[in-house]
Amino acid sequence: MKKISEIFLNISIAVISFILIFCLLEVSANIYLLYWANEARFVRYASWQQLQKRRKMSNPQYSPHRYIGYYPTPNYVNGKNRHNSYGYRGKNIAIPKPNEQFRIFCLGGSTTYTYNGAAADYGESWPDLIEKYLIEKGIKNVQVINAGADGWSSWESLIDLELKILDLEPDMIIIYHGINDIHPRFVWPQEAYRGDNSGRRAFGNLSFMPSMLEYSTLLRILMIRAGLIAPHAAFDRTIDENIPDSFYGNLFIKQKNEGVYPQGIFKDISALKMLKTNTPVYFERNIRNMIAIAKNYGVKIVISSFAYSSLFTPLVEVSSEEYIFAHEENNLLLKRISEDTGVYFFDFASKFPKSKRYYYDGRHVNLEGAKLQAEFFGNFLIENRLISSSNEPN
Repeated sequence: MKKISEIFLNISIAVISFILIFCLLEVSANIYLLYWANEARFVRYASWQQLQKRRKMSNPQYSPHRYIGYYPTPNYVNGKNRHNSYGYRGKNIAIPKPNEQFRIFCLGGSTTYTYNGAAADYGESWPDLIEKYLIEKGIKNVQVINAGADGWSSWESLIDLELKILDLEPDMIIIYHGINDIHPRFVWPQEAYRGDNSGRRAFGNLSFMPSMLEYSTLLRILMIRAGLIAPHAAFDRTIDENIPDSFYGNLFIKQKNEGVYPQGIFKDISALKMLKTNTPVYFERNIRNMIAIAKNYGVKIVISSFAYSSLFTPLVEVSSEEYIFAHEENNLLLKRISEDTGVYFFDFASKFPKSKRYYYDGRHVNLEGAKLQAEFFGNFLIENRLISSSNEPN
């Protein structure tokens, strides 16, 4: 009996010790996260509730939109990053447009928004740097607006052009899309590949119920670091929380990264076969529709090929056979569209260096790359007389 009591006592002491140590570690994890962690680590490991408590996250970077799904939150501020009252990255837009001002909108995804990890200051995004470059070249009355958003494809930009940009009196649009229009093609069966992009994307509502374990800061950090769960701020926990079963793009990337491709569905149909079956017909249609809308309103148009560097070999989205095939296919398609419609085509991909020096991750430019990209685009506009010091119609 005494031995049983001793065993029970030892177990009780061990359990209480474990609880006390866990509580101590939990308190330490919270103190570290809330008071010591840098911004990137806080966003990575914080719970949705902790994100909301921070002043900057009470106004999250992206908000739901009834037609687009989500868009950059108007008047969002986070350090040197900001959105204007219309939800575009950068300074405010005057309406009505000042006399003689030439207003350019750059449409695209995160590669236009200019990925936060590369340009935390909105003024260092390549659209903003185009404006600075043109002003340095003597073109004073110009405003370049960053109409990019993380994850946006030509679907979102087409709707945004129709519903918002036209009301802001654009003189020119620059369309820079590519990679986000490749992802939607990794869907199966073929019938799931539709013009409304429902085979790829079904938007969430920016709120979710995590598992009980995730309410612990310590356990949440450990699970995120182990790759067992995604951060609460990640797109696939919020905006893309309801990814359709027909979408296999994430699985393809996961298998490639783990070196186990092909498994599962890819044994029956390869990822390359998916791309060749699901041709970029909707990408083409969206681009042509943007051109038609802009032309109808007398807006000048520049479409650009999409630059990437396959030198980032661990990154599937730029170095795999499948993505390289799709990138090149899209760029050739854009050139053909320009020839058919008579709009300006800037073959940026053929001019921009592939060197890692200019990229953050093979598709998003870094600060040096953003500056060079702005110079390339600025020179293209000047050399083709799409803009001049007088800003008179050409």
